[in-house]
Amino acid sequence: MDIEQQNMHTYFEQLKEVINSNSLKTNSSKQLDVFHLFQNECIFVLDYTQNKIIYKKGFYKVTGYPDDEITSDFIINNFHPDDAYMVNRIIRATITYCIEHPKNSANNLLIIKHRIRKRDGSYINIINQSSIYRRDERGRISMALIRFTDITGMDNAKEIIWTFNSSNLNKEAFNRTVYKVYQGFFTKREPELIREIEKALINKEIAVKLGISEYTVATHRKSILKKSDCHNTKELILFCRERSII
Repeated sequence: MDIEQQNMHTYFEQLKEVINSNSLKTNSSKQLDVFHLFQNECIFVLDYTQNKIIYKKGFYKVTGYPDDEITSDFIINNFHPDDAYMVNRIIRATITYCIEHPKNSANNLLIIKHRIRKRDGSYINIINQSSIYRRDERGRISMALIRFTDITGMDNAKEIIWTFNSSNLNKEAFNRTVYKVYQGFFTKREPELIREIEKALINKEIAVKLGISEYTVATHRKSILKKSDCHNTKELILFCRERSII
């Protein structure tokens, strides 16, 4: 599987060809019917062999959308546009890892904090938790159980925060896979300068600390903002943290 595939819809279609459709029947939807949900929670089961959501519950209270309107395409299309690229990249890397390392994946858990759109057009912060629901005959993930928890009011920060837990996972190597596209995004000197900007230092202070001229610092600032498509320091720091640049 190619995690560099930019289109999530295409990626999920490719999954259908990779995973065995004869999933092991280790769970049933009856178990989910009695699954307790709080007012701020909803769940769904995504079947990768069909690229289809086969069970969903609780979406109206969380998003304002009735359960029967929820599809896999709908979920992807309702990620906040500023979050979608990184969230999709994390999801692709995780699914690909589960398929390529089935022996280590039985208890895998992916948690991402990001934003989704509600029916009224507003966005809410959610905790997105994904775990393996069923596996195919080779032990590879074929269905995922996903729970969204609305944490708006408790955490309104825009920053994407995520963690992936798996047995024997080389986290450093996995993170390199997720952030590969951003390796070399900035010059060797620019991340150093960004770290000083994060400390709220002015150009003169940064120049003294890094041993360069104020003019060079100012030029780098403009270049960094343009390259990252950020409008201010706050956006820049958020951009860099989410992509593990700093």
